[in-house]
Amino acid sequence: MKLAIAGKGGSGKTSISGTMARSLARSGHRVLAIDGDSNPNLALTLGVDPALMDDVPTLPPDLIRRANGGIELTRPFEEVAASHSLAAPDGVRLLVMALPQHADTGCLCSMHATVRTLIEAAPAGDQDMTILDTEASPEHLSRGTAKYADALLAVVEPYFKSLETGRRMAALARDLGLEDVKLVANKVRDERELEAVREFADSNGIEVAGVVPFDEHMQLAERASKSPLDLDPEAPAVRAIGELAETIMSNGRLVTSERA
Repeated sequence: MKLAIAGKGGSGKTSISGTMARSLARSGHRVLAIDGDSNPNLALTLGVDPALMDDVPTLPPDLIRRANGGIELTRPFEEVAASHSLAAPDGVRLLVMALPQHADTGCLCSMHATVRTLIEAAPAGDQDMTILDTEASPEHLSRGTAKYADALLAVVEPYFKSLETGRRMAALARDLGLEDVKLVANKVRDERELEAVREFADSNGIEVAGVVPFDEHMQLAERASKSPLDLDPEAPAVRAIGELAETIMSNGRLVTSERA
């Protein structure tokens, strides 16, 4: 399955992306994680040593070319994954879109096209999972970065600005052609907050795929520069993300969980 994860800045999309990737890899899935953010932080959430962050390879600009049928890779997918990915804990392979080194160097349009083409070429076997952690901005949707994903999760917090961002991203994802689009309610403290998310989702015709409770362990992991899974694999949020990931993989689509 190929899954894009989107959301407002600070919503927790990267924490969910990285924790989901590690959880699936631990259960035997072949996981490719793609950091599609121009301010990449997925490596840290995956448990990569912070001392190695500056050495994480990024995708070069010559991986795609325009052909008669559209844009294609200049090298086989496996060759690209082998030469430009970083081995993260639990066997997750990480590809990083870009990390701008200088200001005023232009847009990253070609890199979004590269990621889009890589997702299209990524393996799609029963045990294969590709997770794209997108930019906080909806620009990745206007550029069609997740066009070849099977589904998109919009991560939302239980307050209006985050919910509205999730609604906009869900609408753009459907406009891109993604039919399987749902919300994940993150940092939910109580039933009142969950009900607010449910009411917003119902009023806008969007389903809630899962609920991740507010968990101070996630913030502690950030402060400690550690993966949430390494800090406490039994933390409530970590368990909830893992359960959501397994539910998605077992069904091959974003089914609404009973806990939602």
